[in-house]
Amino acid sequence: QDFLIEQTATVITDIMGKTIALVLFSTAVCQSIPAAQYPTITTTLPPPPPRPFKYAFSSGRVPGGKPDRYTHSEGDAAGVVRGGYAYLDPNYEWQKVEYVADENGFHVDSSALPVANPVAHPRDTFAVAKAKANHEYLYEQIALRNSQIPVAPQVVPNLETAAVAKNRDEFHKQFDLIAAEHARIAAEHEQLAELEKKERELAEEQRLASV
Repeated sequence: QDFLIEQTATVITDIMGKTIALVLFSTAVCQSIPAAQYPTITTTLPPPPPRPFKYAFSSGRVPGGKPDRYTHSEGDAAGVVRGGYAYLDPNYEWQKVEYVADENGFHVDSSALPVANPVAHPRDTFAVAKAKANHEYLYEQIALRNSQIPVAPQVVPNLETAAVAKNRDEFHKQFDLIAAEHARIAAEHEQLAELEKKERELAEEQRLASV
């Protein structure tokens, strides 16, 4: 048995040595031939037209597991390729990617692409939310009240008490007394002015007579 193993190893070693020598010889021969001597193959045939195709498949993270990625793609005779895929990302959220490849380039629409300048809107606290709800309730009440037709208030005359009536009568009596006193004083001033006028006229006559 040891003899057979030794003979087999010898044969394998001989084959490997010959193979390595052949590879080295071929490499040396290729390097010695100038590049200009290699035959150049050219063709003037146009490329074949695009062939329509369509496929779709699903797969999972583990063999036999529930699929968590879906792929579909199709191309038409004009060479336009449309397709997309969906997958469950590490955050266990589904992401979807759709793409189109045409003469204008490769266009991608992905739900996983970042949004430029994201705006994080502040969230109301419990106190702010309660105040907003109360404000909205009051606003609706005021709007409802203002939407109704206003009713003209009833005009009720003010009734004077006995004390007010007594004071009013006393005021009118005092006013009448003061007005009568002012009229008397005005009459006396008018009489005095008339007497002074007559005295000046008499004095002027006497002066003229003595001249």
